[in-house]
This record gives sequence, structure tokens and C-alpha cells, in this order.
Amino acid sequence: MVRIHHSIALGLVGLGLIVIGMVRADAAGPAATKVGYVDLQRTLNETKIGKKARKRLERDKDKKQKELDEASKALEKAAAELNKQRAVLKPDVLRQREMELQQKYVKLQEKFVGLQQELAAMEAKLVRDIFAKAAPVIADIAKRDGYTMVLEKSESAVLWAVPSIDLTDEVNARLDGGK
Repeated sequence: MVRIHHSIALGLVGLGLIVIGMVRADAAGPAATKVGYVDLQRTLNETKIGKKARKRLERDKDKKQKELDEASKALEKAAAELNKQRAVLKPDVLRQREMELQQKYVKLQEKFVGLQQELAAMEAKLVRDIFAKAAPVIADIAKRDGYTMVLEKSESAVLWAVPSIDLTDEVNARLDGGK
């Protein structure tokens, strides 16, 4: 009888230890998650390297716009000249010049689309370059302050967050050579 009680007591103690272990494991819970965010659009707009990149992009954009404006004016001038001569030109010559004008218009449209694609590619490269410079700064801040992850603030990624987890000011200051 004593042996049975002893076995039951040992079983209860073992079961108790298991339950205590489970409770302690739950109490510890998963490691705390610390999340921060950076508004990279602000980084692009507010830092020295971002402003410099934007200025360069605007200069290129203006240059390409000037090319388009000149080509467009030349086309308008050719169309006006053709309209003036319309009454005196033979029908086959008029058709030929209309076709030439149409081809110039199509080339201008193709040039417009090509320049837009070129500008978009240039802007994407500038943004990638700036973000590549920001990445190690963000990683340093995240490691130093124990962030589990840092998100990019954008309308589609972070809908709302407390300002205290915004790392943008420090990232921008470090990129500008401060701190």
C-alpha cells in the first residue's frame, strides 16, 4: 500500500513539474517584436543626396522636354506650311507630303514615349542608389536599438504608426553626414 502511494506521489510530482514547465514556457512567451519604419520618400526629398539626385533628374527632364518641344514646333510649322500650300499642290504631291507629315508625327510620338521610359528608368536608378545608401544606416539603427524589423512607410505598407517608431529623421541626419 505504501509503495502504491509512493508511486502515485512520484507520478503527481512528475506531472506537476511538467505543468510548471509548460506554464513557465507560456509566461516567457515569444520574444518581443520591435518594429520601426522609415519614410524613404522623405529621405529622397529632404537629404542632401536626395535633393542632389532630384535636381539632376529635373535637369535631365528639362533637357528632354526641350527636345520634345523643339520637335513638336518643327512639326507644327511643317503642318502649317502644308496647309498654306494645300490649294496649289497637285493631289499626288499633297498626299506625299501628308504621309511624310504623318510619319514625322508618329516618330515624335515614339520619341515622346521613349523619353518618358528613359526618364522613368533614370528616376528608378536614382531612387535605388539613394535607398542603397540608406540601407546600411537603417540596419545600424535597427541593430543598435533592437528593432526586429524596419518597414518602409508608404500608403500601401504602413497605414498608421506612432511617430515614436519613425526612424526617418535619424536616417536622414546620418545620410547628410550628421551624427
